[in-house]
Amino acid sequence: MDPLRRLLFGSGRLPDDLRAELAREDLVVLEEGLMGSITLRHYRAPGKRSSWKKQAVSGAIAVTAHRLVVWAGGAKNIDIPRTDPSRTAITITTDRPDRICLAYDAARFDPSRSGQVEVRFRTTRAPQILRALI
Repeated sequence: MDPLRRLLFGSGRLPDDLRAELAREDLVVLEEGLMGSITLRHYRAPGKRSSWKKQAVSGAIAVTAHRLVVWAGGAKNIDIPRTDPSRTAITITTDRPDRICLAYDAARFDPSRSGQVEVRFRTTRAPQILRALI
């Protein structure tokens, strides 16, 4: 990642302690330093409201034998066990061969929030990530 992009959007790397925790869980796929975006539609959260907002971010996707973690914009966006019934609330698509989109209703994961969230990343491993989650 070039220095200007790192300065503006962060490194897109998982914190060392989280990376070590995921490595102990039989890591299937780990992609870090990905560029992408978070789109909020009709989003409401304590202190935050937006009818539509799209923000460029850097981040990471990790899939282990036990869970899915999506790090975007310097924070954990998704951290859910793969066997959790709420996992079906996340729609995962590859709208292009080099892009992956994870979309979900915010209220399904936090009752204080509402609206739709879409996290998109550019990665050449999008099909592999999708296969790992099916």
